Amino acid sequence: MDHTLRTALLVTGLVVASAPAGLEGRQSPPGDTLDVFFLGNSYVYFNNLADQLADMSRALPGPVLRTAHHLHGGFSLVRHLEDGHLPGVLEAIAADGEAWDVVIVQDHSRLGVPYEDESAGTIGDRAPFFEGAAGVAEIVSDIGAKMVFYMTWAKEAFPGQTEALAEAYEEAGHRHDAEVAPVGRAWDRVRSERPDIILFHPDGSHPSPAGTYLNASIFYAQLTGASPEGAPAELHGIEMRTPGVVVSDDVIPLVRLEEEAAAYLQRVAWEVVSAGRE
Repeated sequence: MDHTLRTALLVTGLVVASAPAGLEGRQSPPGDTLDVFFLGNSYVYFNNLADQLADMSRALPGPVLRTAHHLHGGFSLVRHLEDGHLPGVLEAIAADGEAWDVVIVQDHSRLGVPYEDESAGTIGDRAPFFEGAAGVAEIVSDIGAKMVFYMTWAKEAFPGQTEALAEAYEEAGHRHDAEVAPVGRAWDRVRSERPDIILFHPDGSHPSPAGTYLNASIFYAQLTGASPEGAPAELHGIEMRTPGVVVSDDVIPLVRLEEEAAAYLQRVAWEVVSAGRE
């Protein structure tokens, strides 16, 4: 697909962004491109995961990933289906009329349901998650795109959530013949190996800039089949805030890491994604 999306555009809750003004000089030479659409919530717009991923791709020799997204803070997949913007946002944004190559699908951090045990953070009934995943999968199939599930991570206070979340996303992937980006498993490894790298925002749920950098590295590996190793430790894009709106079109540094920390996160991302494909 070879349509060009320019600076941020806000339409009915949809933010479309690729090569924000000021970043054109970082783009790779013309070549393979992959058009990637995120459907999710604040786990995408905190530190602008989509722009971090796009900027990372422009600095590496693989395909350029051109990203867009439809985001609402706190939304589950069921709420996205009930909101009325689907399937329109997935059908209306391709300027040349072609479907998105990939749609990345992310549910609420608790899979859209109350905890079974609030004090322990035990994930509740997964049925609504599977219902939402099935509804979105049908829409993605109808537009001819590939679907990739965005496995989320355990809350800082409840590290034991990792396996329940991973199993739910992996089961959804199996049901719908979709890939699963193992973000939650990578977070679990980094929290164990490198507690000095702060992945969490102070709220203990959302990602810090380093956490989003890890996520971008995972999606780069998942979508391209190539390692993100060698990517810059500083990535740029536009700032977004709750409930998922653009602050301004000015390009800013979204993350600045020490080179060693960035290299470590890139390596973990590649190893975790590779292990999931064995």
